[in-house]
Amino acid sequence: MAAEQMAAALNLKTASSNSAPATKFTVADLIAGQRGTVVGIAKGDNTLRRRLTALGIIRGTEITLDRTAPLGNPRAYSLLGYLLSLRNEDARNIQISIA
Repeated sequence: MAAEQMAAALNLKTASSNSAPATKFTVADLIAGQRGTVVGIAKGDNTLRRRLTALGIIRGTEITLDRTAPLGNPRAYSLLGYLLSLRNEDARNIQISIA
């Protein structure tokens, strides 16, 4: 009986840890040198979505904050072997997971 209770407790812990809400980050949340992996682009402006996709910002792309302008906007990101400068407003539309 104790083994069954322990197994049930382990299943509850596993289920509760899997169902915990994931924290969402955007490219604008990166700090200098930090790397993230693109998980999606926020719905909204289709023109921006097409432009970002054409620049290689697709699911699975690794992106790193390389430089920030003196006043904090725009910021330069390193991805796919090139530097991409984005306004913070646009960077907030790129959802990432931080490694």
